[in-house]
Amino acid sequence: MKKRKQNYLSHIGSIVCLLICIHYIVISLKVMEKKTILSANQYTKVLVPASSYKLEEDPRLLIPFTSGDKIGFVDKNGIIIVEPQYDMYYGDCYSKEDKIRVAVEDIYGFVRSGGNVACYRRLLYGLINSKGEVILEPSFRHLIPAIGNKELYTVQNKESQYGVLRIDGSVVFPFGKYNWIDGFDNGLARVKIGGVTNGINESKWGLIDEEGEVVLPIEYDTIWTFYGKERNSNNVVKGGFSQNMDFSSILGRDKANEKKSDSYKSEYEGHEQDDSII
Repeated sequence: MKKRKQNYLSHIGSIVCLLICIHYIVISLKVMEKKTILSANQYTKVLVPASSYKLEEDPRLLIPFTSGDKIGFVDKNGIIIVEPQYDMYYGDCYSKEDKIRVAVEDIYGFVRSGGNVACYRRLLYGLINSKGEVILEPSFRHLIPAIGNKELYTVQNKESQYGVLRIDGSVVFPFGKYNWIDGFDNGLARVKIGGVTNGINESKWGLIDEEGEVVLPIEYDTIWTFYGKERNSNNVVKGGFSQNMDFSSILGRDKANEKKSDSYKSEYEGHEQDDSII
């Protein structure tokens, strides 16, 4: 009798374990079946067949289209303005002043020890205007627009050197003068010279303006990042002492307090913030 009772309890326990397993399997299947809803924002693109799209109702001066795996641009009349040649694009062109950042794939490599070659892929960025004309050739690893000034860009070439260019091709700061240059915001950009040597950080930071002048000496240990942060002042550190500086006082004018009409924070937040503090 006792043995029969033990068998009965064992049988009940097995059934309970089976029911628990089935319960968790059902839950897992429901999680797997859960659909992800598209989160639409200004950077979300929906691809539709050209035959079902009304180009004439699109307010953009340049409308992107794909042919094979390349991207080109047409106008609202369906006339091809830019032949398909790009691998990626960023931004839209609603006015004659707007620019579109375009990118092409670049394959590069290094010879490793033993004679083996390691190959990598990356995007190189350039700029076109509302007419589809190339302003800056797609040859830059980074192409960062100045916030509040559509004429100015911080760029990094394939040799990893930083410089500052205007869209007319003129050079504000030549490549290699500084080890690192941030994007411009409030009319200012952080610059850095030096780096880490034998484990010792010997870098120094300063600020430059849009005219190419050094407005804060390059002698600070740290300058907090402010690109895209919508700040009117910022912290700088020297010799262990931190102080907050107002941008308008650095520039010597009230321009820093003007409301910015452009914001590139989301699109360019991936730009490497070398040695920065947020």
